[in-house]
Amino acid sequence: MGDVQSGGMGFDTRIDTFMGEICAILKIRCQDQDQAQEDLLQEGINMHSEKTTIRLVAVDMDGTLLHDDKSISDYTLDVLRRIVKKGVILVPASGRPIGGMKEAVLNNVDGIQYAICSNGAMLMDVPEEKSICETGIPTEKAVEAIAYLEQFPVAVYAHTDKGTFRAEGWEKTGLSEKYPYIRFSEGNVKDLGEFLRTSGVKVMKMGAHVLKDGLAQELLEKGSPIPGIVFLRTGDGIIELNSVDASKGNALCTLCKKLGISMENVLAIGDNENDISMLQAAGISVAMENAEDDVKQAAKFVAGHNEEDGAAHFLEEWVL
Repeated sequence: MGDVQSGGMGFDTRIDTFMGEICAILKIRCQDQDQAQEDLLQEGINMHSEKTTIRLVAVDMDGTLLHDDKSISDYTLDVLRRIVKKGVILVPASGRPIGGMKEAVLNNVDGIQYAICSNGAMLMDVPEEKSICETGIPTEKAVEAIAYLEQFPVAVYAHTDKGTFRAEGWEKTGLSEKYPYIRFSEGNVKDLGEFLRTSGVKVMKMGAHVLKDGLAQELLEKGSPIPGIVFLRTGDGIIELNSVDASKGNALCTLCKKLGISMENVLAIGDNENDISMLQAAGISVAMENAEDDVKQAAKFVAGHNEEDGAAHFLEEWVL
């Protein structure tokens, strides 16, 4: 019986071709696995390198170091104290004024030299209790902002170089119970705009706690109608107003320049829109698990939830 022919290619030839393709696929997969292992090894080397060169840690307070009830755990305080003891510069960075930062962190961790306050409008020397630099809101802009905001159901306040002042009637809102740090305010004034115009205080930051569902988002979407002032989302139902030139990121860069520290050697961690600028500035940027998506997109890493001391766990792993 003669040889069976099939379409110009012998059976053995087709088998050889098929086996060659299988071998090629397996070789590629092996190469991919080797590359993956090499990438993991390099990532570990990079992580170790970054970890050993951190010279300064900038860390947000509300939603980051603090639990939702504004408390701070003993574990988190212990981690912060150990960071300072190690010689790493610890810089709390908050939307709060300096008075509102003391009870939670500054009074409980010795050795903190600097603090970023009022979303970066003020950089403070903590032991000296004096301002290193300020980027406030001009008085006329502040008065204009109050006139605009008071068209809506909001409770307005102003952080100044002499403390925090609130529009009269604030106590009727119930917000002092919801936001305990408001007790650091200097008190109510009958006409906040007139007070700012005549008292000589310098406005660092302003804020409005909205009293109507959905209004905060509506105002944020509209944006600030006052040139030179930006609206920021910093919490549920809260809008904060800063100079367009004031940010945690700008204050952090100013401090690092003063200290001669490269931004590559800085770790920053936060959870809200007012933290994005310092996450973008820092070499190692960390968002909280409870952060909004836009904050996470600005960060290299994501730490655990603030209710589970996620910031402290990350800092212990990376800094200590």
